[in-house]
Amino acid sequence: MQPRSGEKVVDIVDSVEDTKGNNGERGRLIVTNLRFIWHAQVIPRINLSIGLSCIISIATKTANSKLRGTTDALYVLAKAQTRFEFIFTNLVPGSPRLFTSVIAIYRAYDTTRLYRQLKLRGALIENKELKLLPLEQLCSKVNGVWNLSSNQGNLGTFYITNIRVVWNATMNEAFNVSIPYLQIVSISAIIFFYSFACFSHLTAAMLEHRL
Repeated sequence: MQPRSGEKVVDIVDSVEDTKGNNGERGRLIVTNLRFIWHAQVIPRINLSIGLSCIISIATKTANSKLRGTTDALYVLAKAQTRFEFIFTNLVPGSPRLFTSVIAIYRAYDTTRLYRQLKLRGALIENKELKLLPLEQLCSKVNGVWNLSSNQGNLGTFYITNIRVVWNATMNEAFNVSIPYLQIVSISAIIFFYSFACFSHLTAAMLEHRL
């Protein structure tokens, strides 16, 4: 397997069956920091790749495997335009490695989404202060910043950290937005209603957010 830029292999679990798509086929599951890859051991071109960002949920349920019979299996529900369900069965009796590796990596990815993804109306503020992420440092806090993404505009507070910019409304802290630098294509300042406005062009939402 050729890893993508920034991708690192975390674990390789042999003797794993793709019970739903290739029942009875012994394969290998490769766990990376970006995705899960399964391929058949006899014919490697029979394979699948599941990006961590596409996963909706992971659960342990009972499945019927041709190689193991009725046993516990890993159910992965994913979404990419439509929903997909994958069932992986560990063919080594008594080994929890499949469950521990996959679940641990997904939880680590899921709990760090704020570092990478735009978030609207999240639980970002506590006691009128920004809840900082691990290793996040607050660089600046600016009061009296208008969010002009709506026709009416909303007055609030603007936070600048080493990871993202965050804005929340003064009257309603739940009305907020968190924008990681990874999602910003460009930032520009213009004159807007006899004042300066800052436009940030975002990659994820493909829109302009005006602050």
